[in-house]
Amino acid sequence: MVEADKKSLMEYRYLGNTGIKVSAISFGNMVNHLAENAQASLNEIVARCLEYGVNFFDTAEAYAGGLAETQLGQSFIDLKVRREDIVVSTKLFFGTEGIFSSANPPVNGLGLSRKHIIEGTRNSLKRLQLSYVDVIYAHRYDQHTPLEEVVRAFSWVVDQGLAFYWGTSEWNSDQIAEAILFARAHGLHEPVTEQPQYSMLIRDRFEKEYGTTIFEKYRYGSTVWSPLGQGVLTGRYNDGNVAEGRFTQDPTFKDFILGQFFSPAKKEKSIQILQGLAELSQELGYTQSQLALAWALANKDVSTLILGFSKVSYVDENLKALELYRKWNKEIEQKCEALLSNQPQGTTDYRTFAPNATRRTHAVFNKK
Repeated sequence: MVEADKKSLMEYRYLGNTGIKVSAISFGNMVNHLAENAQASLNEIVARCLEYGVNFFDTAEAYAGGLAETQLGQSFIDLKVRREDIVVSTKLFFGTEGIFSSANPPVNGLGLSRKHIIEGTRNSLKRLQLSYVDVIYAHRYDQHTPLEEVVRAFSWVVDQGLAFYWGTSEWNSDQIAEAILFARAHGLHEPVTEQPQYSMLIRDRFEKEYGTTIFEKYRYGSTVWSPLGQGVLTGRYNDGNVAEGRFTQDPTFKDFILGQFFSPAKKEKSIQILQGLAELSQELGYTQSQLALAWALANKDVSTLILGFSKVSYVDENLKALELYRKWNKEIEQKCEALLSNQPQGTTDYRTFAPNATRRTHAVFNKK
């Protein structure tokens, strides 16, 4: 496939109620530092993403203790990427020595105090070798810092040109709404997008809690993480065996996945769902990963799906999901729902209603 053909696959969506457009599929580099010759590998992946028209790149201060930011920034330099051609985001909360590190973090080196937000932003920009990021996220809600302080600090970061927008990650709808309303009442920059988990397997918060409030009322954007269910939806674990791959590298992650999908009470049902999705994807002529991604793309409240490519070949495979997404219709949707049987209560036909003029993200269910 020539470069022009690759880019023709890409769709660009408004990031919520902003004027900025992001590629429907994007790249996050949380684990790329684990590769042999990590910088060279990352450069190759970023280059391939750019060939496909991917323009949104996500990282965080916590990923590999800041190394992920350093490597991503170096990739842009090595590849001579024009700054106006990319949308870059990073996230603050855990610091560089928080939950992803065995070291003891500095007493003010994490959380969302004004001190950490401003210092953390400047440190992230140094590692990225950028003068600004397009979006900066509150990586989690800080129960110990007044929300007013958090909103004022992020608004200051935007005012200083260190970021164009700010957002939230894994905040609940009440917390997001409170931040928006406080910002509006005090003439501050309000958050514009959430970075939530969303996939065929985990959908309650996104579709029910956010869908009926944050997306409809505030036209909030969404940069979704783990649309492949931490790898469970790739087909690699359809037999229920998780004693391989990423699971062997991260015992905590393995325990989470075992409890979420493969505990004795859930294993049989999970395997039945996964194997059913495998059969459906084969029937459609695509991989199970492509089916899962196309399903998520078909939700018009998704601004972009963040994928963590560890190999260039995964870029080629997963970007083909855009092809299946363009073929999406009610028949495919209904077959998926019949297999999943996990539509959140109170959201009947949520994913299938006609496009709403108050939203500018895309839907495909108006196709004949």
